[in-house]
Amino acid sequence: MPFIDSHAHLVLDNFKEDVDKVIQQAFSNDITHIVQSCDNLEEIEKNLVLTKKYQNLYSSVGIHPHEAKSWDSVTKDTLIKYTKEEKVIAIGEAGLDFYYNYSPKEIQLSVFKEQIQIAKEISLPLIIHTRDAFKETIEILKKERPDCGGVLHCYTGNLEVAKEAINLGFYISWSGILTFKNALDLKTVAKEISLKNTLIETDCPFLAPIPHRGKRNEPMFVRLVAEELARIHNVSVDEIGEITSANAKRLFGIK
Repeated sequence: MPFIDSHAHLVLDNFKEDVDKVIQQAFSNDITHIVQSCDNLEEIEKNLVLTKKYQNLYSSVGIHPHEAKSWDSVTKDTLIKYTKEEKVIAIGEAGLDFYYNYSPKEIQLSVFKEQIQIAKEISLPLIIHTRDAFKETIEILKKERPDCGGVLHCYTGNLEVAKEAINLGFYISWSGILTFKNALDLKTVAKEISLKNTLIETDCPFLAPIPHRGKRNEPMFVRLVAEELARIHNVSVDEIGEITSANAKRLFGIK
């Protein structure tokens, strides 16, 4: 049964000592592909080292809203340059985070729009991070209309926002949060979202699913997200793996 981890951060220090072992364990446990997300230019370079080493690793390129304050013309030009790399398959993670506001709101909004324009010009999908900013995120997507769609990763919003995103050509991605006992509202939303519009992810090293909550997350744990989604939809975990893998391949253009 195949599973694709559609959002990982394997270049962070949490994996500094054993990243190769973690990747090999994932591939030995039915994880067929891993999509590396990116927060800043330094991570892009590290991601590309891994994608060149492992055939079924891919990467996005982008500036996280926390890092938006670092945006300038050089950052933009460098990001565009990296989109020409063979295994770069998305722009992101871009978006808005009004919970922490590590970058000023107006700068976040501007940088998000610029990255959407890059995605449109390069014809790549978007990986979107949004926290405490669902209304603003949807408003921007409605106005900018990215051609290749994308995914709202690690979704924690309500059903209405999810449906609006899907109508705009976006997938909804579930993380380990879905397995948490107190995530009852999120489970209700997940039940109403068609599997044809769904991806699964770890967002590792963060948000490890039950029973690993509080520990380092790893790509092979994406199966636990699939198992929870299977319970919610009353289908087999094999079906979850097949559908979400097909969705990820379709969105990111991977084989």
